[in-house]
Amino acid sequence: MKHLFLFPLFVLLLIGCNNNSSSDGTTPVDELESTADYVASPDQDTARYVPLYIHRIPADEELNSATTAVGGFGQILAPPMERTEAQMLTKSYWVIEGYADNSGSRSQKIAGTGQWIRCFPNGTFYGGHWDRQTHAGAWYLDVTQKYPRLTLDSNVDRLDAVWEMQAIAGDQSQTAWVRLSNANFGPYHSPISAKWIELYDMPTKEQFAGVHSGL
Repeated sequence: MKHLFLFPLFVLLLIGCNNNSSSDGTTPVDELESTADYVASPDQDTARYVPLYIHRIPADEELNSATTAVGGFGQILAPPMERTEAQMLTKSYWVIEGYADNSGSRSQKIAGTGQWIRCFPNGTFYGGHWDRQTHAGAWYLDVTQKYPRLTLDSNVDRLDAVWEMQAIAGDQSQTAWVRLSNANFGPYHSPISAKWIELYDMPTKEQFAGVHSGL
């Protein structure tokens, strides 16, 4: 009789453990916050597609982990810090001021500003939107192509992407990148061109209020 009494308790404990972690020990996806809670556009429910900046955010304790419930990044490699592009990337925050996306609505493109990355000389990066970090990963710089290519391997697989760095301002405060759709890395991305600007801190909506109406 004693063992019969303990058995239901044991089952409840198992259920409790399963509710608090996924099979790989990470926080389950359905318990994660989404960037849609604070960056979705007014037409998000009726727009033709969901832009990539709408994604689940890893749990706080897993924000910089190599593996999360929504993805993972691979080997961390030392970047070629002798290159101007690598030195530029690791100076500050790089923030999307605006971009062209044929698939997105105007409201979505406005909401998509304020995305940022912060690259580090050890080959890792943080990424976020406005004044919040939302993911992390490893970055790789390929300088063997016509234009340098920046690969961002995020712990949110939805954000994996390859960017072609096509122009850099003389003072290195602005740069123009194109996200490639045929890089054979990560999910399919529609090609977009974006203007990235250098900031010394995370961006805020207030900073961008005069750049795009509707924020």
